[in-house]
Amino acid sequence: RMLQLVARHADQWNAAWYGHPDQADELRERLGNLRTALDAAGRDPASLEITVGIFVAFEGADADTPERALRGTVDEIADGLAGYAALDVKHLIAHIFPRTTDAVKLLGEAAALARERVVAPVR
Repeated sequence: RMLQLVARHADQWNAAWYGHPDQADELRERLGNLRTALDAAGRDPASLEITVGIFVAFEGADADTPERALRGTVDEIADGLAGYAALDVKHLIAHIFPRTTDAVKLLGEAAALARERVVAPVR
């Protein structure tokens, strides 16, 4: 019922908390159900912004980091972030590990690389 309401009335839909997009089978299933609801409502899927909350872990992450976190170097994280574009995700919300200023800077670098990988092929 909630997806029917989203399909009729929402501007955005958020799902959380995931890690690497290649391991997000549950998210793919939920997105498929969402598209079915949008089709049933006669709504263009492009009219709904999809947002996803993700866990991101860089080196130095502590023991409380979720197992499913997107992990790796800046380059590996960038690939993971770019992978969400293939799922039509328009906005990511990141819970970063470790919780440091350096990790925030690394995420910024990874996001810039991901944007280049997603936008450059479109040009």
